[in-house]
Amino acid sequence: MAAPAQRVVTIASEVVGTCLQALANEDLSPPELQGGFVHYRFSGLEMSAEERRETYQNWILSKGFQDLARGVRETLEEALFYIAIHNLKQKRTTFGQFEADMASIRANVANLSFPKLLDDVNMGLSEPMAFEAEFLSLQRVRNCLEHRGGRVSNRDVDSGTGIMTLSFPRLRLFFRRGEEEVEVTKNSDKFCGESEGITVFLNRVTRSREYALDEPVVISADDFAEIAMACFMFASDIASKLPGETTELE
Repeated sequence: MAAPAQRVVTIASEVVGTCLQALANEDLSPPELQGGFVHYRFSGLEMSAEERRETYQNWILSKGFQDLARGVRETLEEALFYIAIHNLKQKRTTFGQFEADMASIRANVANLSFPKLLDDVNMGLSEPMAFEAEFLSLQRVRNCLEHRGGRVSNRDVDSGTGIMTLSFPRLRLFFRRGEEEVEVTKNSDKFCGESEGITVFLNRVTRSREYALDEPVVISADDFAEIAMACFMFASDIASKLPGETTELE
């Protein structure tokens, strides 16, 4: 069940990371566009190198978020299809009718809105999914990148706070220094000199980012990798909570 999301996570994280790294190192001069012997030049949109970099980054991130959302939706559709089969009542049927029933279930699942799909899967799981609120926050950021040029609008913010919050689960490595939990990161010097004779722990925490109205959504390659991993965990969580034995048809 988790395979569709996990496959997309792998591809999207590698492509987005590679593209963002390339953008950071390029001068971003407009490319020469040519089709055969014809050279093309489009006018009407003049941008500085920095504006072009921000626009390209938003476009890449938008495509990355689209793919993550598509992968998670495919996993949800497969999960609901499985749940529907599990809940079928025993009856005598023909193979042709069984195939028709399966096609009807798949068609109904594909037509569901995302919130309805999420709710229906949740109702069929052995216990509620762990990351529903976090994934909905990822959807808001995706909409911001895809439809609003990467800047937070009134449609994106919470009506009470005027803030758009991005939340996602992440894995954290840390060690204990007395009562303090010290995270181990690639840029941290707190681990230096203390690596012998200590125990390193791994746990799952929630990271949150807040964006104000009209603020650009800034997401680094490392951020995207963590968000992709959150989608991976989201899919794995769903797969682990599917109902057990399916009902056999006579």
